[in-house]
Amino acid sequence: MSGSVLPTATTPSRSSEILQAFVERSWKSNAERQLNKGIDLVIGKRDGYFIWDLEGERRWVDCGSAGGVHSLGHHPPMVADVLRKALDDGRDTGLWSIPNAAYLQLQDLLTRLAPTRSLNRSVITLASTVSVDVATMFAFRFTRRQKMLAYRHGYHGHSGFAALVTGSHEEGIIDYYNLPKGHSVFFDHYGDLDELEARFSDDIAAVIIEAIDYETFVPASEAYLKRIQDLCRRHKALFILDETRTGIGRTGKLWACSHYDIEPDMIIAGKGLSGGIYPVSALLVRQEIYDVCMNQHKYAYISSLGGNEMSCLVASKVLEVASDPGFLSNVQKVMGSLKVALDKVCSESNILSPGTAFGGLVTVVPRDAEAGRNLSRALFEQGVLVHSVSEIPPYAVKFLPPLVLDEAGVKLVAEALKNAASKVARS
Repeated sequence: MSGSVLPTATTPSRSSEILQAFVERSWKSNAERQLNKGIDLVIGKRDGYFIWDLEGERRWVDCGSAGGVHSLGHHPPMVADVLRKALDDGRDTGLWSIPNAAYLQLQDLLTRLAPTRSLNRSVITLASTVSVDVATMFAFRFTRRQKMLAYRHGYHGHSGFAALVTGSHEEGIIDYYNLPKGHSVFFDHYGDLDELEARFSDDIAAVIIEAIDYETFVPASEAYLKRIQDLCRRHKALFILDETRTGIGRTGKLWACSHYDIEPDMIIAGKGLSGGIYPVSALLVRQEIYDVCMNQHKYAYISSLGGNEMSCLVASKVLEVASDPGFLSNVQKVMGSLKVALDKVCSESNILSPGTAFGGLVTVVPRDAEAGRNLSRALFEQGVLVHSVSEIPPYAVKFLPPLVLDEAGVKLVAEALKNAASKVARS
């Protein structure tokens, strides 16, 4: 009818109202998944390793960090200041076709800080999922093959080629979206050298893997990653290390790769590179691969916003902070304290065993999956938001706190675990 106005939904203002609105008219499955885990949270104020609900009535120690996005804490002032200054200086995202100095500055910084000298080129994108897409395209182009080998329970993204190398039954979407399956080969057991070798063939373009078992946070052994590299060299495949979660200081070194005597052909950096302030990711790559893939076609890979000035300025500042020896030394010290404190709680509990630690990737192991889920819920009630509970054994409860956690924060997390474990044991 002429002049009529369509009715609009009232914007909710309370946490419970927003969650209900998501269920009614937005991403229902996500809201319901959180509610089913007992996480009735809509985030309001945030600062360092703390987050509050929208009403400002409840506070949590964030031990999930959005998978590492907030590795420098929530709203790190030194990163926010860089973005604020760029805006005040009149900068914006620029023009994708016009080179900008900030991109070159970030690329040169990544080259200087790369874990191996051979990773001297990079492609800047807006998300690690996109970096996985680019890495896969590079592997297809460089090797002239079209199959990727990946860990079944790994996670590399939810769209494009990244979805094709995320094969878990819990988080993978290959079947759900009827995606092509001819590009994916999966192995089921992280760390199993025999299975890995059995899955290899001469039509594999690349192996993509993390330096941890994504589901359990168990770190890779030196022998395992070296064997992957050897197999890639033998079969003329590329070795891609996804450091979306393990990079940017998470393990106490800038790159998890630096803990091992390996030399990947590509490394993916994301999440924490943004400082939780502005989306940015990077693909570090050998020059030989870069030249073939980026410089033999007049467009090769373009993105309207990938590598824009704002993202590059933010990422450069994050790298400056995260690569500082004093910062990394403190990460090792505090995360070591966290491991000790959580192990002590486990030793006093009849439902918990000590898990693993790889810098700021720390776990405790409940007696079974149900106890893990109950523990996660009880921890939330005690003021700690954990990363997740693994879907495969060992059923680890996973802690991935901001790297700015201090000793006071360690005590809060340990006390919450003690109280949560007691509650679960009683029930």
